[in-house]
Amino acid sequence: MAELERYGHGGDRLTAAERFGGRPEEFLDFSSNIHPLGPPPRVLEALSRALAGERPQALASYPDPLSRRLRDKLADRLSVSPEQLLVANGAAELIDLVVRVFRPRRVGVVHPCFSEYERAAHLHGCSVVSVRAKEENRFVPTEEELRFLVMRSDLVFLGCPNNPTGLLPPKPVLERVAAEAARSGAVLVLDEAFIDFVPGGEERSLIHRLSSCPTTLILRSMTKFYALPGLRLGYAVGRKDWIERLLDHKIPWSVNALAQVAGEAALEDEEYRRRAERWGRAEREELAGWLRQVGAVDVFPSETNFLLLRLRAAKGRGASGRLQERMGRRGILIRDASTFPGLDDRYVRIAVRTRRENERLIAALRKVWAEWEGGGEG
Repeated sequence: MAELERYGHGGDRLTAAERFGGRPEEFLDFSSNIHPLGPPPRVLEALSRALAGERPQALASYPDPLSRRLRDKLADRLSVSPEQLLVANGAAELIDLVVRVFRPRRVGVVHPCFSEYERAAHLHGCSVVSVRAKEENRFVPTEEELRFLVMRSDLVFLGCPNNPTGLLPPKPVLERVAAEAARSGAVLVLDEAFIDFVPGGEERSLIHRLSSCPTTLILRSMTKFYALPGLRLGYAVGRKDWIERLLDHKIPWSVNALAQVAGEAALEDEEYRRRAERWGRAEREELAGWLRQVGAVDVFPSETNFLLLRLRAAKGRGASGRLQERMGRRGILIRDASTFPGLDDRYVRIAVRTRRENERLIAALRKVWAEWEGGGEG
């Protein structure tokens, strides 16, 4: 396990402070894929009102176990029935819940992928069936690879878009694979935690095709796009009887009242959404161009708010971890992508942040690489 990912994921500022010194808040975090614009203004206003007593039940009473206000707003936004929705404490709770409720013997995954899929499978005694997507296909699995998983697994997790690669299969491929899953009885779980960052993401989702894909379940996060990782918020969309099964096994109050208030307000802030979408397209392409100019890395295409990089001259064993170490000494956190199954120590992942922050990242990378080329420790 990489030093900064000792607890499994990026964004661990406390571990960074222990490792490199300094205060946690001083680090510039490119290791977690959270929107750099911060929470929507309406969210901050709603939380302030709730804490000031406008909704005193936010702290003094138990939260609604069904998150009904938020669920109803999501149903309106997505044009689905409220009974098709389950609000949860982030997508991570849902990943574990799905495995616990459906009790598959074999869980299928595509490497590289989010590590929580396999973690949940192992915790519940499932065997894991995997395929490794090919680098020449930009790590996007082919239809044949996905069909292989569906036919040999009871439950398949698929990132749409995938983490850490930032891409998703074409919609027609997903539709055919979902149909195959329905025929074979396999549960197909499409993890759309980053779909809000994808241009035209709603049109590329199967969320409005679930009636013809009865064994497909969609997971989404409100943590990433709305910058709410400290509150934890996500939801599942699927057929009503499956949502009822999940609800029967879900912890009653896993979504706290402040998270529910924040989720409701986030959905109302349309100006934030428009601004956040405009930012994403422009800054991602700008940062990718700067990275290519550095000349030391290959940049994989992405449709999300993060980029997967391959170190062109790997500098020996453990290169990704050593680059992370040198950047950390300069107060910048990046993700050692060798911790993702299917990748090795030539890969790192970085989030897309503001223009000024991206410029600071590029400047630090240039210095580190120049010192590395010169044989110094950087």
